[in-house]
Amino acid sequence: MKKTILVTAGNTSEPIDRVRTITNTSSGRLGALIADTLMAQGHNVVYLCGKNAAQPADAPLETVAILGVSDLAVAVDDLCARYQFDGIVHAMAVSDYTVQGVLPMDELAAHLRAGTRPALTTGGKLKSSMTEPVILLRPAPKIIARFKQYQPKTLLVGFKLLVDVPEAELLGVAAALLEKNDCDLVCANDLTRVTADGHHATILDKTGVLATAETKQEIAAALAAQMNRIWSEGP
Repeated sequence: MKKTILVTAGNTSEPIDRVRTITNTSSGRLGALIADTLMAQGHNVVYLCGKNAAQPADAPLETVAILGVSDLAVAVDDLCARYQFDGIVHAMAVSDYTVQGVLPMDELAAHLRAGTRPALTTGGKLKSSMTEPVILLRPAPKIIARFKQYQPKTLLVGFKLLVDVPEAELLGVAAALLEKNDCDLVCANDLTRVTADGHHATILDKTGVLATAETKQEIAAALAAQMNRIWSEGP
């Protein structure tokens, strides 16, 4: 029952200029462990990751490294055209926003008073002499929504991370993600319960909670077990 699976991992970095970025703290360790767990079970894995993400111990079928959301979108388009994935584990922490441009605070205030639209600084390198620079953001495209559009029969695993919320709220938001993006499984995490040695997570599907885990290794094993169960049950 060998399957071909896309695993995404790590972070995206959105350029402010040619030398500065906005990013997040995702290391890709969980995604790398999931990839290794699936490969140890005999599955083929394509690993799509942030530029500095942790790498699986074993060599995947293919590794693609990206920087920002626009690069990720291109990579997803290409990989979904070249492979028919039986499963996609979207563990990457993708930026919710990209940088639209930068301008000084006083200039922005003047435009707001005048009701005019500012010309934004992009590319190159921002001058360090710019006082009170304001970074304007715009929503990034939701990459997870592309997977079932390209490959509606793939088994899709999504991830939801919140910070310091009640468990019921976390599970509610995870269930909403599951419905919105037609996920088969969602792994729900709270950052306050992620430590150097522990990583509490809850795995759910449309019927409710399926499993809980307390470490990254347990998460990887539980997700692999649930994916194999779904494949064994068939359509």
